[in-house]
Amino acid sequence: MSTKILSRGTRPYQGYRIVAASFVVQGTIVGAIFTYGLFLEALQSDLGWSRAVISAGSSLASLMMGICAMIFGGLTDKIGPRRILALASVAISLGFVLMSRVTAPWQLLVVYPICIGLAFGSHDVVTLSTVSRWFERRRGIMSAIVKTGTGVGQVIGPAAVAILITTFGWRTAYLWIAAVTGPLVFCASRLLHRSPEDSGVPHGDRLLQNQNTHSTLHEPAPIEGIPALMKNPQFRRVCIAQAAVFFCTPVIIVHIVPYAIDMGIERTLAAGILSVIGAISIAGRLVMGTIIDRLGGKRALLYCYAVLATAFVFLQFTSTAPRLYLFALIYGFGHGGLFTCVSPLIAELFGTRSHGQLYGTTVFAGTLAGSLGPTVAGGIFDLLGTYRPAFLLLIFLVAMAAIAVASIQPRRQQE
Repeated sequence: MSTKILSRGTRPYQGYRIVAASFVVQGTIVGAIFTYGLFLEALQSDLGWSRAVISAGSSLASLMMGICAMIFGGLTDKIGPRRILALASVAISLGFVLMSRVTAPWQLLVVYPICIGLAFGSHDVVTLSTVSRWFERRRGIMSAIVKTGTGVGQVIGPAAVAILITTFGWRTAYLWIAAVTGPLVFCASRLLHRSPEDSGVPHGDRLLQNQNTHSTLHEPAPIEGIPALMKNPQFRRVCIAQAAVFFCTPVIIVHIVPYAIDMGIERTLAAGILSVIGAISIAGRLVMGTIIDRLGGKRALLYCYAVLATAFVFLQFTSTAPRLYLFALIYGFGHGGLFTCVSPLIAELFGTRSHGQLYGTTVFAGTLAGSLGPTVAGGIFDLLGTYRPAFLLLIFLVAMAAIAVASIQPRRQQE
């Protein structure tokens, strides 16, 4: 083992570069995805499509994301993140270029899921699985820092795209997104490495710890194969929770802006709701990252569910801009924390040797349900002329997720 490589004073720990690059990947891809709802009203008015049809593009992209996340998770365990994210960078730019040319619903339902859904499937599982390998004792806060990238993207993306749509029209706005996203993801991907062992730092951030810190957990044997995963009761509970909550989050992302516009709120002000969600989600991610390192992923996740339930109850009584912005503050905190907790929880329960496969499978389970969310909400609106029943459903689903996670038995600590 090389003393030069392991010495703290020789150079900054390489894991911090991994975190910074992952931050950029998350912010770029999620910031672009978060703009989908801004195009809904423009597509509806210009092309005459129903909200259910337009929402189906997001739903199919969520399904594609889940499939790709499961595939990319296993590939990350084997080949690392670089080639996967290079593919994602090409797919996302190509997808938005093609979106600028759509004229028929089938084009939307093919292009957006295949290209944008593929890129979306890479951002979380590839970056967070990589960071989980590079950090053990500070896994929670480092995962949180990576996920603040999505918060920054959620702040910048909707605000910038709302201006682009107003100034240049929705087709040109899509071309601008294509020009920015792909190159940023590709450049960031060049800085990522699969694990410390691949870079000559075999013990990761344990080297930066004091000798007096608490002892580490022994790494459990990896769970091999999807059938074996599904037989594990702890893993099933995580998947159930993911499915319930992932149904909810795309509904808000896609439909909260159209809901606000229906309430008579001006488009740019309505887009600001998404920016507020993104901004406050940064605080949620950082707070929950600290809680994860101190109290564990399970308890942090339950705190997030409590915040989300509060937000969805409050949403039943919102019909003005100030109340919607207050909803965004509450929801954004829980939303941010939610997406920080799951990867560390998987590592706590099952270790990191098959983390990509495990985390990717939970994302697939979630997006399988999440693919239904926007379409169901859009269909309810088309049928009843209101989003209220769809928003009410979100409360029950968060309660279901909380029950599933509360029943998880954490792995015993071994000295």
